[in-house]
Amino acid sequence: MGQTVKVYFRLVQDEDGYPPVAVESLWAQPTTKASEFVLDNVPFFAREATIGDTVLAREEDGLLWFEQVVHRSRNSLVRVVFFDRDCVERVNNQLVALGCSTEYIKAHNLLAASIPENVNLRGVQDYLQAEASEGTIDYEEPILRQ
Repeated sequence: MGQTVKVYFRLVQDEDGYPPVAVESLWAQPTTKASEFVLDNVPFFAREATIGDTVLAREEDGLLWFEQVVHRSRNSLVRVVFFDRDCVERVNNQLVALGCSTEYIKAHNLLAASIPENVNLRGVQDYLQAEASEGTIDYEEPILRQ
């Protein structure tokens, strides 16, 4: 394994301008195979891959650009947007207590959570649905694998 590198994902915006960026980069570890990398952090906007996935990347102008997933991890990906910023820490702490790994980006008021295969996906979904029904958050489930 070599040193950590960035793999870049081109993003397509919808009619509402989401996601708010055109490119997202994720940290990755090179594998023993040329042009294959294991993603090492949770994506905020990319929908094709998540932490633990092995991806194929093509070098272009000195950057590694995502091509495709070559091996899917068993990790699921959910994202939470906050209507009440006062509950960010509480929601984050509860997701971590449930076994998720999380990353928060304050500029976009968005929390990305990886749900490992050994974590009860239904428990995480039930918790997020309860929070959403209170009107403090909304969430999406771009990658469900359990």
